Amino acid sequence: MANSEIVPFSEIVTSKIDLNQAVAQGQEMTDTLKKMGIKEATFDSGAYYKHDHESQTTTLAADGILMRQSLHITTVIFRNEGSTEQQALEELNAGSLTQKTLGAFSGVSQQRASELLQIEKE
Repeated sequence: MANSEIVPFSEIVTSKIDLNQAVAQGQEMTDTLKKMGIKEATFDSGAYYKHDHESQTTTLAADGILMRQSLHITTVIFRNEGSTEQQALEELNAGSLTQKTLGAFSGVSQQRASELLQIEKE
């Protein structure tokens, strides 16, 4: 690989958690609960599940991991090793992504992301 090439995310090991396995397990669990007609559940383990039928958004959260699946995207958030629950909660609660980040995620420029978000508001 040339020095100027970007390393794919799949080649970067950043935690002990297997992202593909976490998503697969989360999707299997949410699919099962949806098929059972369960809208919201809290498990003895502390894990929490909620499916919003109207927005077609499903959230599954457990200690240190959160998966949110909507019609077009799946978001997985991990608490970093060494971070406290409070630190992670504060950062997660802030939850603001820049338009540059949103543009990069969408494969468009920051300006185009801004335009698309403005169209959404109208």
